[in-house]
Amino acid sequence: MKRGQLSREIILEKGLKIASESGLNGITYNGLAREIGIRPQSMYRYLSDIAAVKSGIVALYVQQLVDYLQQKLTGLTGKPALRQLALSFIDFTHTGMPFTDMVWGISHYSDEQPVADVMAQLRQLTQRAVMAVSSDETKINENTALLLEFVVGHLALITARKDLERNKAIFQQNVNRIIDQF
Repeated sequence: MKRGQLSREIILEKGLKIASESGLNGITYNGLAREIGIRPQSMYRYLSDIAAVKSGIVALYVQQLVDYLQQKLTGLTGKPALRQLALSFIDFTHTGMPFTDMVWGISHYSDEQPVADVMAQLRQLTQRAVMAVSSDETKINENTALLLEFVVGHLALITARKDLERNKAIFQQNVNRIIDQF
């Protein structure tokens, strides 16, 4: 790569591509530099260490998730928006970085500002949709947490299950049950 063409974003995008193929643990500073075609020392200008690389990759992945969800929710409100949010969340996680790596990365790097910022965006997006259907304003935060925890928990379970179509039908029924509680 020519000097001046390298950026933090280019490094993280290449890292996310590698993480999508071989998992977040497959990312090494030297391996990433080799894939980009630079010396590892050149990356230090943009990312101080492997933790900065991995937390940046997690933040990029979650940002892409938030952008995808916002796109899917365009023009929707109320219960249809919540259903679409839950289904789109599941659909998005079938591409890119393995789900278990995403969860590990979010929990491991949650104190890193880029990860904390995109997680706040994800909660705010979900909370706006929940507010539109909540009958009790005092439970908006609880309902937001319930929906997000259900979706993430479901994702953890479907990675071990084989019958995806049946799982999707059960998931949709359970999303409706949860939303009806709001």
